Amino acid sequence: MKLNIDVRGVQFFCTREGQARTDRDTGVPRIDRETGQPLWQLQVAALDATGGEVLAITVVGEPSVNVGQPVTVEGLVAIPWTQGDRSGVAYRAASIRPSGTPITTASSVERPTSGGKAA
Repeated sequence: MKLNIDVRGVQFFCTREGQARTDRDTGVPRIDRETGQPLWQLQVAALDATGGEVLAITVVGEPSVNVGQPVTVEGLVAIPWTQGDRSGVAYRAASIRPSGTPITTASSVERPTSGGKAA
């Protein structure tokens, strides 16, 4: 089960460079089943009015962000998992991009926006 996370009021900052996700046994890059692109993991600090937390978030494709940079996390979900006597929560996002950069989609590329903000 995937649990959607409301990120309104949360600030995110990149705390470690993105790393390619690989199979533990073979070292082969892990691939997203839907897109066929490689999976990457990015460590971010999430800060809100109650405090902070460090999350390792998986995304499709290499994120173009730098350590210390504020980032926008879109489509964040938590995925609880259990494997034998171990369990935890994995985080996945639709995208992670530098804060203030427009979303790149076919519709946003075709029409210009005013004031530097995505419509």
